[in-house]
Amino acid sequence: MTELENIFVSWPVLRHKGPDVWAAFARVLLDKGKGVEAFTLALAAYEHPDCSRRDRVIASSVLNAGVPKWHWNLVRDTARNAAYEAALARAVGPDSLVLDIGAGTGLLGLMALRAGAGRVVACEMQPATARMAMDIARANGAGDRLCIVPKKSNDLILGEELDRPADVIVSEIVDNALLGEGVLPTHRDAVPRLLRHGGQVIPGKGTIMVALGHDPTLERRQMATHEGFDLSLFNRLAPPSHGLRVGTPGIRVLSQATGLFAFAFDRPDTWPGLDAHADVTVENAGTANSILQWIRLDLDGSGMADAVYEVRPEPDRPSSWAVISWPLRSTLTLAQGQSLRIAGRCTDSSVTIWQAD
Repeated sequence: MTELENIFVSWPVLRHKGPDVWAAFARVLLDKGKGVEAFTLALAAYEHPDCSRRDRVIASSVLNAGVPKWHWNLVRDTARNAAYEAALARAVGPDSLVLDIGAGTGLLGLMALRAGAGRVVACEMQPATARMAMDIARANGAGDRLCIVPKKSNDLILGEELDRPADVIVSEIVDNALLGEGVLPTHRDAVPRLLRHGGQVIPGKGTIMVALGHDPTLERRQMATHEGFDLSLFNRLAPPSHGLRVGTPGIRVLSQATGLFAFAFDRPDTWPGLDAHADVTVENAGTANSILQWIRLDLDGSGMADAVYEVRPEPDRPSSWAVISWPLRSTLTLAQGQSLRIAGRCTDSSVTIWQAD
């Protein structure tokens, strides 16, 4: 029995209704916390030949619920895609079993198959996303070799979803600050449990990079004197950091860039502690108003130019990730060769950066 038939069994009145009723009822199901049923009914309405433009919009609002917007940017990041595909081509062979953690659209799994992997198991915890990834795999002729499992990797069981430990684990579960999507706890669980001894993790390493810099947006983000009143004290309530497009016009890196925290994803036992600091030397004299933070991914240890993807800020540079700006307490006029210390603290899911005293 199909998922749609199961819905008709639970709510028989829907069986002989049209897409207008299905879309409206899907919205009700979603509001009642029945996300899987809501998605199934909304998709049936959306794909129905008699679905009106209005009802398609209603169905779309259900289908999109909980689906992160960044999926659309990621698949257009050609530099990211090329780095992953090159690393997969170096890692897999016809006998390779690849585990893709956080399948999303299924793109990395499809790349692994194109690179020559024998089979891919991809897990995706968001049900709607997992369903679309299944359909995408079938549409691209990979339905028999790319299995999408609608679960978190922590819930995968050897002998069930995976018949043996994977030869390669590939993932892209990092955010602008590297840690916010659970990359550390995920690998802490998956590497010893789901990867064969000697298997490879892609990316192999993630680094939180920092440098002193100039954030051209900072002044307009802060309050000053408005309508004749000094409102600057309200800046005490401002967030300690904010995101910037990598290619924001006027963004400048003034000091050497350094890795403040680095994580070999295949070696959880080597991960750094909570606190770190680094001394950076000014390379470009100028006025610094921020510490700029970004991510670097070493896809593998091959030493190849395409093995590294780094989100270093540069004017007009495209990237699906952003730079994090940590405003300084006061602006600094920097001379070339000057040295300053940047400090940070990280948890499993967050990082905080500041200029050390």
